[in-house]
Amino acid sequence: MVTLSVAGWTVSLEVEDVALEEVLLRAFSAFRSSEPPQAHVRVVRPAVSRPPSTVRSLPEPRPVPGGGLRVEGEDYVAELAPEGRSATVTGEGGFPVETVLKVMLAGALARRGGLLVHGVAVEHLGRAALWTGHSGAGKSTLAGLWAKSGGTVLTDELVAVWPEPGGWRAAGTPWNVGVPREASLRAVGLLGWDVSSRWEPLGAGEVARVLLLNALLPESSAAGRRHLLGASSRLLAGVDTARLVFARDASAVDVVRAALERMK
Repeated sequence: MVTLSVAGWTVSLEVEDVALEEVLLRAFSAFRSSEPPQAHVRVVRPAVSRPPSTVRSLPEPRPVPGGGLRVEGEDYVAELAPEGRSATVTGEGGFPVETVLKVMLAGALARRGGLLVHGVAVEHLGRAALWTGHSGAGKSTLAGLWAKSGGTVLTDELVAVWPEPGGWRAAGTPWNVGVPREASLRAVGLLGWDVSSRWEPLGAGEVARVLLLNALLPESSAAGRRHLLGASSRLLAGVDTARLVFARDASAVDVVRAALERMK
């Protein structure tokens, strides 16, 4: 049994396969916790093994009669109890477990009025900026430049965000590059390329269109979509919205740091 803590949410993993448990322990080592778990995931082997899909994507969690959610791929299935406090994953390998953890974390954040966003979040002086967008927009490049400069990359894949009194917070998650750290979220924006770097104010509506495409839906239902729209609107009303147009050099880091330093 291992317990993880991500963005203030704690979950215990009970894994039947010892080899898989070791893989997950290594993958999530920085996020291990001794805090009491708020949720529990049980992972069991399937009666019949099925080959994994060659294309991996996060499926939409579907409501099931009586409450709860079902998440299913070609080689696994997971049943989540109502309120997302527990889940049983039947499958092999780490992908099904990570998928269910992402769905459960998105649900836990939703209950706090927050979101799980595909993007990169960087921190400076306890303040964070989150950048979202399609694949190839520059998220990984910015993360690499920020890390090379000695700065803290909270995460470069999935960013946990939630409201706090007087503002919003952002935290790293354990996927790809991510650290168990959080900061005050001061800006959300989009990325663009140019030969020189600059910070451009951008309307919240333009950012919202991209943010909604890159936030994980807590469940595929009208209620889930209403939450996504409402939380996104509240988030963008409470932070600066901007476009970072940047070159592939240290000037991008200087521009973001200067902007965060101006935000009291």
